[in-house]
Amino acid sequence: MLVDSADGEGLRPVLDALAAWGPAAGAAVPELAQALATRNVRWACDVLGSIGAAAAPAASTLDGFVRGLTQPPRHDGGAPLPNGVRRWHGAQNAAWAHWRITGGSKLFLAFLEDAASQGLGYADLGRLAELGPRASRCATAVRPLLESPGPWTRVQAAHAWWRITGDTDAAVPVLLEALEPLKSGDADEPCRAAVRYIARIGAPALAAAPLLEATLSSDRCFPWDVYPAARAALLAFGGG
Repeated sequence: MLVDSADGEGLRPVLDALAAWGPAAGAAVPELAQALATRNVRWACDVLGSIGAAAAPAASTLDGFVRGLTQPPRHDGGAPLPNGVRRWHGAQNAAWAHWRITGGSKLFLAFLEDAASQGLGYADLGRLAELGPRASRCATAVRPLLESPGPWTRVQAAHAWWRITGDTDAAVPVLLEALEPLKSGDADEPCRAAVRYIARIGAPALAAAPLLEATLSSDRCFPWDVYPAARAALLAFGGG
């Protein structure tokens, strides 16, 4: 399918599946490298990054995308780079993939620091969380987003802030607030993400325990991923 439909939008679910496989998709690296010259380039970047070191043959191409030295097909211009070229809208995907493949975070951090100076989006926050303390120079740009009007951005910012700084005092209240829909038998995307992040934080988020216990014992039908995340959180608290 990668060979026969490399430029077709119908290939994107296949690429999503390969990204979920991670290193197990390593045999497809040659075909994925060719997909970097198609309209599916952004999705191919995500797969290559999830594969990791085995995708090393693609690293130089990704480096060129991030620096603006080369452009993928159907390039949509964003903010101009110092060399006058407009950055590809998927440059973050390429920068992330380059880091995951090479293990060197310098290029990725430079990209995110530049993004931080212009205003971080929720996708940037997820990547910053992955970097953790290495992204400390972006912390000042993350902190105000804990009070963003958008619940998804607040939750992502809280997780990134905790991963970067280790500070739970500012992060946990944001995540606890995002759990409120559980009280009415609902669980939107920010709420579900908050449950997962609380499970990672563990004991400092113990105040979530009663609501999570009530959720697990409720006869309401929540999205499937709420249940394992809630159980993981309770275990992390030292209960359940």
